Amino acid sequence: MNFERAKSIILIVLVGTSIFLTWSIWTYEPEYDPFEQSSEFIKIKSDVQIVSDVIKPVSILFHGNGQHFQTSNLVEISEMEKEFSQWRFSGIEEVSVKRLQRKFDDFVHEDGSIEIEFSDDIPIALYKTVLNIRDKEVPGFSFDRIIIKQKDIVGNESAVYFVSYDQEKVYQGMVDSKKLRNFMDSFYTGSYDEHPEYTAETINSKRTLFVPENPVEINRLEYYIDYLDIGNLKNALFNFPKFVRQESVSVGEEYTDGTRLMTVNKENYLISYINPAQKSKLFGSSSDLLQKSIDFINDHAGWENNNYRFAYMSENEQRVVFRLFVNGYPAFNESGMTEIEQIWGKEEIYSYDRPYFSLDSVLPSEESVKTLQSGREVLNQLKSKDNIDFKSVEDISIGYKLNKSLDSKLVTLVTLEPTWYYRIGDKWFIVPFEEDSGGDQSGLE
Repeated sequence: MNFERAKSIILIVLVGTSIFLTWSIWTYEPEYDPFEQSSEFIKIKSDVQIVSDVIKPVSILFHGNGQHFQTSNLVEISEMEKEFSQWRFSGIEEVSVKRLQRKFDDFVHEDGSIEIEFSDDIPIALYKTVLNIRDKEVPGFSFDRIIIKQKDIVGNESAVYFVSYDQEKVYQGMVDSKKLRNFMDSFYTGSYDEHPEYTAETINSKRTLFVPENPVEINRLEYYIDYLDIGNLKNALFNFPKFVRQESVSVGEEYTDGTRLMTVNKENYLISYINPAQKSKLFGSSSDLLQKSIDFINDHAGWENNNYRFAYMSENEQRVVFRLFVNGYPAFNESGMTEIEQIWGKEEIYSYDRPYFSLDSVLPSEESVKTLQSGREVLNQLKSKDNIDFKSVEDISIGYKLNKSLDSKLVTLVTLEPTWYYRIGDKWFIVPFEEDSGGDQSGLE
């Protein structure tokens, strides 16, 4: 073997070895001992919500034998949702109110029925992602309650009703009767013994409200709070965050790129954002409006421990409001500390107002039971006030009034005080009892 041939063989071996070693490095997968994840050390936060997470019933009404019972129990509402989301709906169509052969209000609150109530009208085009609808085409409508009537469960398929109370519109979808009978057996039968009794009050010719017969005991709560990352909000709201200027102002901080403005209010832990260039509105469908509002908050993990629910929508204003709920009850605050509000422009968000804190941990030792007045006392109080147009009242509800305070260690707390509220239009007000010193008459959206 001559010298040149030896060099060639050595070079081939070296090149082959190099290729092998490179391949080994690229494909190497080290073996680790199994590691059991513990939530004590690892926290992975998922803050993406789908339609069924955000659009939820606020209460369930049971009507039977001239009596009415209601619950806002989260477990029971979730069980009902699970049931009706598995039904197969077909033949969805509008039902003429004249065909009902009775007054609209009597039909909605009829004996022998379950009334599943939502905060505001919901477009079926969006909520059909929750339901199992077999129809290829579904008429466009919105509803704020789903009603199942015991007397209408006949034959192989029976009607379930979607009702818009304000518009006095009724649509029906057909569902397997066996599933409806099982549903009524599970939730309607025995509801008299399991839920507090409510009294019906006719507010005007088109509206009946239901309030508890007896005083209500409910816990007053205190929470430590946690904070959202302001940087995430800034990155979500500004196209070029690195060009955003930050300045200190009396209430906290301002961020601007010369067009958009985001104000951080450190007194009430609020974010206020506006983009004047987007003021011209493009009116899309209510379904698209609500879906993009949910997606927008998903994009910057802004749901704050999943405690916010859809509360109100105005298609004309392109406005959507989500509200904080605690233990099934809505929370209110005159400064806006319990609301996420969006107004949409022609291409992007026009304005965005929200808190940047979340309820972290409750102080169990600070829980105390508060007894609220009966619904009858609430009604009498509202009727007695000259500055309240009782016939314009659209809802009456128990809610939590959120207040902030500092404990001895200068840690921020929020207190949730059980309180009676009433609604006119899209604004909520505290029912003005004597101990409330006249009540808070500022509108809480």
